[in-house]
Amino acid sequence: MDSGLSWADQWDYNSDPPPNSTNEDDKKKKKKKEDGSKSSFGKTILGLKWVKELRKKSDNSPMYTGALLFYAANDSQKLVGSSSEETSKKLKKSLSETLPIFYPLAGRIMGSFVECNDEGAMFIEARVDQLLSEFLKCSVPESLEPLIPVEAKSREAITWPVLLIQANFFSCGGLVITICISHKITDATSLAMFISGWSESARGLGITSIPSFTASDFFPIPPDHHELLSKSTDHKANEVEEMECVTKRFVFDASKMKTLRAKASSNLVKNPTRVEAVTALFWRCATKASRSTSPTPKTSVLLIPVSLRGKVDSLPENTVGNMLSIMILKNEKAKIEGIQDVVDELRRAKEMFSLNCKEMMKSSSTSLEYLQEIGKSYGRRNEVDMWMSNSWCKLGMYEADFGWGKPVWVTGRGTSNFKNLMLLIDAKDGDGIEAWVTLTEEHMSRFECDEELLESASLNPSALV
Repeated sequence: MDSGLSWADQWDYNSDPPPNSTNEDDKKKKKKKEDGSKSSFGKTILGLKWVKELRKKSDNSPMYTGALLFYAANDSQKLVGSSSEETSKKLKKSLSETLPIFYPLAGRIMGSFVECNDEGAMFIEARVDQLLSEFLKCSVPESLEPLIPVEAKSREAITWPVLLIQANFFSCGGLVITICISHKITDATSLAMFISGWSESARGLGITSIPSFTASDFFPIPPDHHELLSKSTDHKANEVEEMECVTKRFVFDASKMKTLRAKASSNLVKNPTRVEAVTALFWRCATKASRSTSPTPKTSVLLIPVSLRGKVDSLPENTVGNMLSIMILKNEKAKIEGIQDVVDELRRAKEMFSLNCKEMMKSSSTSLEYLQEIGKSYGRRNEVDMWMSNSWCKLGMYEADFGWGKPVWVTGRGTSNFKNLMLLIDAKDGDGIEAWVTLTEEHMSRFECDEELLESASLNPSALV
């Protein structure tokens, strides 16, 4: 499907096109305006050149994490009657006011450092020759890609701006704001904090939560441990496997979510969370799909990224950084466990993880041992079935009001080349959940037909509520 997208303006970069565009695509879909001007967003304090070592996650693959905020034009929102030029001006002005507070996001990644050199963020405008309402009725993961300024994993992420923004103006006033931030130094919580601060600035308010950039002070790993860690882990093995995959969107509405949580409850966990219930169902159904194609059952390993905020003493909740660790669950049994048993395991693992966080802060050797365990799990991925479930729930992205109302839909990027992933995002009502699942074609063909899954979820319903 032709998105009708064309480049209108590109700001804050010299000459190269955005990294997920090609010359052929440019000719077919995108047209750069000859009079496009450039500007610099994010000037920090005069004379300040801020350089900070990335002590945590310094060996991450170059990746961007991104969110898409969809705003519909209707009688109750101020986008009506406001030209795209006026809206763009408001976004740029508020962005320039926000970046001095989030000053590392205006810098560039230089190896293991972020250099705040006032080069600024990239701001791109695009026009989409389609009604937003039509787009939301039949949107599929692949249709989101033209709205995103950069690929998820890209070599350009090594040297490109930490922050890239694309404002997509639809026919009849709809708007999609895409915000991409380098995953090397930030996580989804950091992304949500920035979105909240930027939207507050756009409404003429002060930023409620002032970010803290002192994360490395809480993880003073000695230099010799960096050397030991590099010797004990295979960095190539630690990279997430990239291959041709299929991404599907499964929506658990509030009613079915309530039923699923009741089904997942047990004597140990009487009131499982939405995330626990959906994660347990995903792991169970994904394991069934995999084992149906393999003559010999493999050990099933579930990796869950967990924010360290609230788990590490003295680490501020407003810390900006890639403040994630990994929670690991294993099922070596030939029999696939029931959803109640999986939820019980999830709850026990969460409690143990919280205890491990406290121990890691007391001893850097304990931290090293845990990192080595994660490395071993990645290194065995050809011997086991490895899955990952990541949650963006309760990050508050649906509260992002830039002055024309709250978004009608919030999502992450659509497709992924990394297999065996699930991303959980709040539904607009806050009670349901959207699960974006990426599997190999073979596994997806079985997963999407699982009756147990389809009892609780709908496959890619309209995003319009």
